[in-house]
Amino acid sequence: MKKERRIARELALKFLFPLEVGGEPETSLRNRMENCGDEACSYAKFLVKGIMERKDEIDKLLSSSTRRNFHNLLPIEKVLLRMGALEILTGLKPSIAINEAVELAKKYGEVSSYRLINAILDSLVRRLQGGKIAGERSKKGESEKTGGTGL
Repeated sequence: MKKERRIARELALKFLFPLEVGGEPETSLRNRMENCGDEACSYAKFLVKGIMERKDEIDKLLSSSTRRNFHNLLPIEKVLLRMGALEILTGLKPSIAINEAVELAKKYGEVSSYRLINAILDSLVRRLQGGKIAGERSKKGESEKTGGTGL
């Protein structure tokens, strides 16, 4: 399942990035997605559909989670942030969503994109959950006891 999800995220990125840079019409994207049928494609479709349906809401949340102008970020960064935010909003454990977005940023983004992705998604999680990350140990002492990151 873990491997399929990572493949699905990469597929979603490949579907969404051309839309972000204006290189592919939405109808072409829909046609390509219809021809995608395995398990990874199912999750990729979930991500693409969710982002397309909730783009304004997600962008607003991300914009309020950073001092930077969200619309001036690199297209790859915006797509990865939206994917991470959607996964967080739909119940994926925040540390997993953030880690997956960071790993994709390391692979596809600019040299420092992963730091930006990590910081903005972490800020989003903290804002959504009032400074605590649900289901995670957020106290420094608890993190040190378990060897965790505190995320």
